[in-house]
Order: sequence, then C-alpha cells, then structure tokens
Amino acid sequence: MVDFRLIYGRVEIAFEPDDEYVYEVEFNQSRSNIDEWLSHEKVRGESENSDPLTLKLLVELYKKVDELSNIIKNQHTPPKPLKFNFTTSKIGYEGFEFDNECLEVGVTYYARVNLPLFIRREVLMYFKAVTPKCAKILKISRGNEREWNAFVAESERLEIRKAKNSEQ
Repeated sequence: MVDFRLIYGRVEIAFEPDDEYVYEVEFNQSRSNIDEWLSHEKVRGESENSDPLTLKLLVELYKKVDELSNIIKNQHTPPKPLKFNFTTSKIGYEGFEFDNECLEVGVTYYARVNLPLFIRREVLMYFKAVTPKCAKILKISRGNEREWNAFVAESERLEIRKAKNSEQ
C-alpha cells in the first residue's frame, strides 16, 4: 500500500539492489565541495547580496571545469553502470512508480536519476520497493532533494495546467 501522493511524471532511473550500501562512497561524493562551501556561506549570510542565478551558473561552471580538469589529469573514472534502467510513470516528493513490475518488495536500491532540466542533473538516492512497481525514497542528499522536489513541483504545475485547459 502506497502512503504518499503520486502524479504523472516521466523520469529515467538507473538502479540496482544495494542492501549492503556498496555505493555509499559514490553517494557521499556526490555532495560537491563547492555546494557545501556555498551552503556554509549562505548560512553565514555572506551571499545575501549575490544574485542567486549568477551563483548557480558559476557553481555549474566550476563543476564543469573541475570535471574537465580531472579528465585531463586522468583522474576521472566513469561511474559503474547500474543493472536496471526504467522510466517512471508517476513521481512524488516521497517516491515514484514504474510502468513495469521491476522491483522486489522490501529490497533497498541505489539509483541515479536523470532529471530532464536545462542544466542536466543526476540525482543520487537510495529507495526501497514498496510494491513491485512502486518505491519510497529512503536517502537523498539535501541539494539533490531540492532538485527532486523542484522537479516534482514543476510536474505538478504542468498537470494542473493540463487539467484546467481540458475543462475549458
């Protein structure tokens, strides 16, 4: 039984079972140093006079330069591909659902979620299968949670607009 609300939303998710948290290192490294630094600066009030959009673009630019630097130095190792790759039929703040029955109930999975945003975002999370089609998010970093929630909210707004347009 699903105890959270889901709306129509299509997102590509690569995942595989990970009850022993083998991917914990990758999950923890996803929290970029620049993101951590920026959040500390925001807490201290250092960035209150800065334009949020400019800051976000600069952070993304920094990440790209850092990634290119690692590739040039041969320090870049692409992440190991995950076993399964499916697209969701519904999403929500606390979980999501697939079209197919591709999950084992009670199993914990590690996932890479590709959010179709302007600045492509890969969100890393752990989830647990509630039904063979539905999953509940267990663990997601604070920055990734913001991105996920913003995407769900935008999907919800689109659904409301569609419903209003179909009524008229």
